[in-house]
Amino acid sequence: MALTGIYGHIARDVAIDIIRHAFDMGVTHFDTAELYGPFVNEELLADALGSRRTRVEIATKFGYRLEAGKIAGLDSRPQSIRSAVEGSLRRLRRDYIDVLYQHRPDPNIPVEEVVGTMSDLVKEGKVLELGLSATDIETVQRASAIHRISFVQNEYSLIQRQPEQGLLPYLNGTGTDFVCYSPLGRGILARIPDVEAKRSPTDYRNKDPRFEPTRLAELSLALDPLWDIAAAHLVRPATVALAWLLGRSPNIRVIPGATSVEQLNANFAAASVPLSSEQRVALDHLMVARAAD
Repeated sequence: MALTGIYGHIARDVAIDIIRHAFDMGVTHFDTAELYGPFVNEELLADALGSRRTRVEIATKFGYRLEAGKIAGLDSRPQSIRSAVEGSLRRLRRDYIDVLYQHRPDPNIPVEEVVGTMSDLVKEGKVLELGLSATDIETVQRASAIHRISFVQNEYSLIQRQPEQGLLPYLNGTGTDFVCYSPLGRGILARIPDVEAKRSPTDYRNKDPRFEPTRLAELSLALDPLWDIAAAHLVRPATVALAWLLGRSPNIRVIPGATSVEQLNANFAAASVPLSSEQRVALDHLMVARAAD
């Protein structure tokens, strides 16, 4: 998502280099959506991977009605799902999608009907596995009665702990993986050096109340233990924040964005950071809830 304008302009050749570098490092799961761009993110991924696109797992999403490049509402009608999937297959230049998510719940279409259409796409060989994004326990239960849900993707990070209140415990032992989107709090956990730094007018974070200067300053202070642990390991705070997530449960995946190879390297290093039990406890008990609400 970060490579096609959501946080400001990224040169196309830089974006391609980041994707290729990720592949060369051993990354095998790439998360995209028709919404990102819109549409151009899937095309970018296909161009960057080239013939290698059949050697990785690609997840994409449907569920928004797009008009003239803008969001015009939610749309998970069966015909819209099929149209979105055909478009994604064309842009990704693939015969099938590894993981297909409903991007956001559509209040006008029961999830049973949505998953029924997705299940038909599995039977037709156009999709391998199904996922739900921004969902809850009840919806997962209803969806799972129609077809196996392999992935649930919700926001989860050191400063967004809501999934711990029910969804994560529920998924343990079900065989459904939990995918953390915004695992770095849209960059907050990477320690932005200047809380009042000006962002691009098109930066999505301009709409996020956590990025209001006073709130961001409060969060930065509350996260002092994260900065200290990162310094002790001689790694970036983002590396520690991701390592903490990966250690929470064996069924957790993270999909951090990166807008440079340096960020990508820091993210990738999370898999090998040996956090001590004391450090994990310190991160578990970070007093960030009030600042993040």
